[in-house]
Amino acid sequence: MKIVSQISESFDTIVKNCKELSKRLIIEKIENLDKRLYVYVDKKRFTLIKIVPRTILTTAGIITYRRRYYYDEVEQNYIFILDNQLGIPKNIRMSNELILKIFDLAATMTYSEVGKHLSDEFDLSKFTIWRTIKNIEIESILPPKIRLTKERIHLQIDEKYVNINPSKKRNEKHDDKNKKRYYTSTIFAGREEIGTKGKHKLLNKSYISACNLTDLKTKINQVLKEEYGVDLRYKIFLSGDLAPYIQNFKEDITVCNAKYVPDKFHVIHDLYNIVGKSFNELWLYDDEKLAELVLILKNSDDPNAPKYKNLITKNPTIFMTYLDKNYLGCSQEGQNSHIYSVRFGKYANRFLPSTIEKLAMVREATALGCDITIKHINREIPRKVEIINVEYDFSERDKPYIDLTAMKYDSQKLFRNLIYGSYNI
Repeated sequence: MKIVSQISESFDTIVKNCKELSKRLIIEKIENLDKRLYVYVDKKRFTLIKIVPRTILTTAGIITYRRRYYYDEVEQNYIFILDNQLGIPKNIRMSNELILKIFDLAATMTYSEVGKHLSDEFDLSKFTIWRTIKNIEIESILPPKIRLTKERIHLQIDEKYVNINPSKKRNEKHDDKNKKRYYTSTIFAGREEIGTKGKHKLLNKSYISACNLTDLKTKINQVLKEEYGVDLRYKIFLSGDLAPYIQNFKEDITVCNAKYVPDKFHVIHDLYNIVGKSFNELWLYDDEKLAELVLILKNSDDPNAPKYKNLITKNPTIFMTYLDKNYLGCSQEGQNSHIYSVRFGKYANRFLPSTIEKLAMVREATALGCDITIKHINREIPRKVEIINVEYDFSERDKPYIDLTAMKYDSQKLFRNLIYGSYNI
C-alpha cells in the first residue's frame, strides 16, 4: 500500500485549479447545448455555415466558447442559434451577472477601482464601467414574498445628502451647497433576534428610494398595496426624525392609514444632548416630567430644542406609542449605513439622478436577495426563433458527437466534411 507522506499541492494551487475547472465546466456546458441544438434544428430551414468562437467576460473569468453559425432560409439572414436561444444580444462582451456585479461594486467604490476588482483575468477601464452603467436599464426586480401574520407594518424614512448633478442651487438649505437629498425608506413587518448580543433582523423588508419626494410617495404606496396587501382599514407606523416632510408624510399615504411616531433613536439621542446625563426615557411618559422638559427646551440654546418643544406642545402624548407592544422601534439611519452610505456619502462622488437610482436599486435588491432583470438600451434581446422541425421524430436518438481535437489534420478534414455533408464518397 502506497502511503502519501507529503502533499505536493498548496491550498492556493487547489483554489486556482478549481477556478480553471469551473471555467471549463461552463464552456463545456454551453458547447454541449450547441451540439444538442444542432441535433434538433430544422435542417431544411437552417444551413450550417461554420463554427465561430465567441468571448464573453464573466465573474468566473474570460469564457470563450464555440458555436454554430447558420443561414436561415425562411428569414433570409444569418444566425447563431445558440446565442438566440440563450438570449445573448449581438456585440455584447459582458454577461448579465458581471454587469450586476459592476452595479453593486460601483455603489461602494470608484469606477476605476470597480474595473480592477471584477476578475483576476481582466481589468476594465473607468470609461467602460461608466458606459456600461449608462447603457443598462433595470427592467424588473422580483421582490421576496411577504408573509404577514399579526405583525404591524412599519415604514421608516430618512435622507442621504449626495452629490447629484446638476449642482444644487445656492438658495437651498444645507451646509454643503453641492449636495442634494436622496430619500430612502424601509418597510418591514416583524423582527427576530439574532445572536446573543441583542441584535435583531427585520422581517418582510422592502427598500425604496428616490431622488425626489413625489417618486418616493408613488413607490411606497405601490409597494404597500401590491406587496403588503393593505387597504384603508389598515394602520401602519410611520417613523423618522423631526423633519417636516416626514411628519407630514402620513397625508401622502393614500392606500392605508399611517401614524407618525418620532424615531426613538433620534429622540433619546437629541434629548440626552440637550438635557444632559440627568435625562431619563421615563420622562417621556410622565406628565410632570414632560412639562419640566418643555421648560428646559424653552431655555436651551441647542438648535434642536425648538423642534422638540413644538412637537411636545402640539401633542403631549406623541411618545406613548413607544409603550405599544406592536411598535418595534425603528430607525432608517441603520439601513442608510448598511445599504447606501458606503459610497453615496463620500464627497468626491457625483451622480446623475438616473445613475444613483439604478445603483441604489441594485444595492437594495442585492441586500434582499431579489432576482434582477436588466436590459441593454442599445441592444435588444433577440426574439427566439422556432428552430425545431415539427415533423422531427423525437424518438430518434441524439446524433453522436465526434471530438476532433486529438485527430491529425487530414482526419479532421475528413470528419468535418462528413459531418457538414460536403464530402462525396
